[in-house]
Amino acid sequence: MLCNYDNVCTERNDRRECNKCMTGIMVLVGIISGLVFAAVTVLLFIFGQLALIGFGVVTALIIAGLLLLVVAGAALFSENRPKLRCCIKQNLGGLFFGFIGTLLSGILAISATPIIFPIFTLIIVGFVAFFVTFTLVSILFLVKCVVD
Repeated sequence: MLCNYDNVCTERNDRRECNKCMTGIMVLVGIISGLVFAAVTVLLFIFGQLALIGFGVVTALIIAGLLLLVVAGAALFSENRPKLRCCIKQNLGGLFFGFIGTLLSGILAISATPIIFPIFTLIIVGFVAFFVTFTLVSILFLVKCVVD
């Protein structure tokens, strides 16, 4: 495991303390993969290969909303599972950033008129692709933390 830690959480004085080491790696992987996916998505959109981009934006909003409900439910019912609570605390910043960014940029992409503002639409589609990728990377790191 990275950072030479055996466990994410450690016992100290009857308290569980979380290791924040993986958060920086999660943000780095999320930003790099988000930028790559956003660039590919915008290029495909420019060359007309993604004609039904509205369907993709609505799908991104649905995925972000469902994942937000799942993470919120897991946080509410994690009282008896200290490792799950510790992992949610560790990844909460990235999850929140991804969820809010996906929801805001998705709503903006749906409300943008592609005919009047084509450059603005390209930028917003790139933002949606970036934030969806960041959200999925954050969820993957949360699952990896819980499974380890």
